[in-house]
Amino acid sequence: MGLNETDLHALARLLSGFGVWLSASEDGAAPQPLAGVPTAGTALASASLVLSDGRQLHIAGPAGAATPAPATPPAPPLQERRAGPDAADMRFRLLAEHSIDLIVAVDADLAIRYASPATARLLGCEPAELHGHTLAELLAHEDRAAFIARHFTRAAQRGQSVPDLFRALHRDGSTRWVEARVARLPPGNGLGDYLVTLRDADQRRRFEETLDRANTELKTLASTDALTGLANRRQFDATLHKEWYRALRDATPLGLLMIDLDRFKALNDRFGHQVGDAFLARVGRVIRDNVRRAGDLAARYGGEEFAVVLPGTAAAGAMEIGEHIRRAVAATDTSDLVPGGHPLSVSIGVAAAVALAGGGAATLVHSADSALYQAKRNGRNRVEILH
Repeated sequence: MGLNETDLHALARLLSGFGVWLSASEDGAAPQPLAGVPTAGTALASASLVLSDGRQLHIAGPAGAATPAPATPPAPPLQERRAGPDAADMRFRLLAEHSIDLIVAVDADLAIRYASPATARLLGCEPAELHGHTLAELLAHEDRAAFIARHFTRAAQRGQSVPDLFRALHRDGSTRWVEARVARLPPGNGLGDYLVTLRDADQRRRFEETLDRANTELKTLASTDALTGLANRRQFDATLHKEWYRALRDATPLGLLMIDLDRFKALNDRFGHQVGDAFLARVGRVIRDNVRRAGDLAARYGGEEFAVVLPGTAAAGAMEIGEHIRRAVAATDTSDLVPGGHPLSVSIGVAAAVALAGGGAATLVHSADSALYQAKRNGRNRVEILH
């Protein structure tokens, strides 16, 4: 039957969804693509289908039938024309040799089979100098075992490789931090068993270390009394509550000393605030030097008052430590602070208890405070405990 332009446009729209494009020609003219909205009723002498593989199918009008037309096979895609072991090897080397990361291919025994030119920038040596060496030899001696355990043991290979930091050895004997990533290669690749990427992370690591030090310093400043160097009130409160709950859990005693510098107002009025601060700092140092057990905490409670938290310490032990501090303060030489020196003394209140459910650390503070005021009333320069 005859084909008109309306039919061909409808067919073109249908076939285009399947990757087939339709063009038409009249009286031997060059084929023209069918597009747009057709004019109905126009009869065509012939038409041709252009398939997605490049072949052409000629569609005749009323005078002929559809016959295949010879066509030149399409050229293979660019990537197919370049496929093959040589081309793949070339692409890898182009990428590796222009990468700022050091790329190393190693065997199962970690012997180096290839090293990229970034070796010179990262390690200070030429790639050829690494031949005959193992990957572990590129790392600082103390990091080698951890590096192998994380990336090359059977347990490590069962999981996904994640980058982590190690120290690499530079030719000049220094070390620099590198981020290491390891990928297992498929068998028969001609390159090796593992591909290792080492990225320069020295600057990043140095920055992280600087940031860590700054954060540590900030944390210390936030928990330290600037005048005495002892823990501040905030740190004291946090530690006391922590130790109270630990004592409650373990059913162990907890001791507390509340310490007050005697007649500090008169001393401050006589010598001035700067000398008064120097006396407080001196007393703080004496207390710190006499509280040396792991877990004990000496703090400036406020003004001329100090406190000492004594985990695992019953009443007798707390009294003994308090007396030791009192004697040390009384024996302190202050001649470097004021001409001829000035005698110092402290009054100390002691409390100790086994933490009980329903109680709290505040009860221990209240008990020690009451014992301190009792020491003041009884003449100062004393250690007291409530009975």
